[in-house]
Amino acid sequence: MLNIRQRMRRGFTLVELLVVIAIIGVLIALLLPAVQQAREAARRMQCSNNLKQIGLALHNYHDTFGALPSLVINPADTSDNYSWGWSALILPFIEQGALYDQAGIGSGNLLSTELSDTAEVVVDAYRCPSDTGKAVDDPSQRFLKRAGSNYAAYYHSRSGPTLGNGQSNFEKADGGFYHNSGRKFRDITDGLSNTLAISEASSKLNGEELCMKSWAGCLEGRDSNCVDDIGISGRWAINDTSNNNRDIECEMASSLHPGGVLALQFDGSVRFVSENIEFLRTAGGPNDTPVDSLYEYLIAISDGNPISEN
Repeated sequence: MLNIRQRMRRGFTLVELLVVIAIIGVLIALLLPAVQQAREAARRMQCSNNLKQIGLALHNYHDTFGALPSLVINPADTSDNYSWGWSALILPFIEQGALYDQAGIGSGNLLSTELSDTAEVVVDAYRCPSDTGKAVDDPSQRFLKRAGSNYAAYYHSRSGPTLGNGQSNFEKADGGFYHNSGRKFRDITDGLSNTLAISEASSKLNGEELCMKSWAGCLEGRDSNCVDDIGISGRWAINDTSNNNRDIECEMASSLHPGGVLALQFDGSVRFVSENIEFLRTAGGPNDTPVDSLYEYLIAISDGNPISEN
C-alpha cells in the first residue's frame, strides 16, 4: 500500500499542469514574433536579391544597346496601343529569354490582347515574397489580364510639371527612365550611386488595394496614364495612403517591409529608403513644385544635389 501511495504522489496536480501550460503559452508568445521577424528577414533578403538581379540586367542591357531601356516603348504614334515596358525589355538579361522570344518583343510585336497569355506569365524575379496580393490581375477595361510586378521604374521626382498626354510632355520628366528612348549612364550626372532607379510598389498597403503594376507593359505608351502600370515618381511620400487619392497612390513607392521600401540605385546597389525620409510637397499639389527635399534629390538624375549612402 505504501508503494502505491508513493507512486500516486509523483503525478502532476491540476494546478501544476495549469502552470506548465501557462509557461509554455508564454514561451510560444515570445517565440512567435522572433519567428515572424526571421521569416520577414528572409523575404526581405529575397526581395533585395530580386532588385540586384534587375540592376545587373540594366547594366547588361546598357552594355549591349548603349542606353538604358525605355520606360515604355510604343512605335506607333496612335493611342489605344498596349506597349511593352522596361521590365519586358530586359527579360533576356534575367534569364527569361524564352518568354521574350515567345512574346516577339525583339521582333517589334506590340503588346496586344492577342498576347494576353504571355502577359499572364508570372515572373518570380518581379515578385516580392512579402507582397500578399494576387499574382495575376483581373481583366479590366484598361488592360488585358496580366501578371503583376512589385518593382517600378522612377521617371519623375515630383508632382509636376504636368505630364499629360503626348510624348512631348515627358521631356519634362527628370527621372532615370523615359518614354520611347533610353537614358544613358552619362546622363545621370548626380552619380550612379546617388540616384534611385527602381523601387518597390506593393499591390496593397494598410488593408487598401493599390494599383497593381505589370511587368509586361501598359496601355497607350505615349500617354501619362501608362505610368500607373510600370512607373513611379516622387509625387507622394513613401507608404502614405492618407491622401485617399488612388491616382497619386498609383505613383507612390510602397512595400510591406516595415518602415520603408527597398530601392535599386543605378550603380546596382540596393538601399532601404525610410518612409520617414524628408519629403516636401506644397499644400494643394501645384503642378510645378521645385525639387527641394531629400527624397526628390535621390530621384532626379541631374538636379545638382547628389545624396550619398552616408
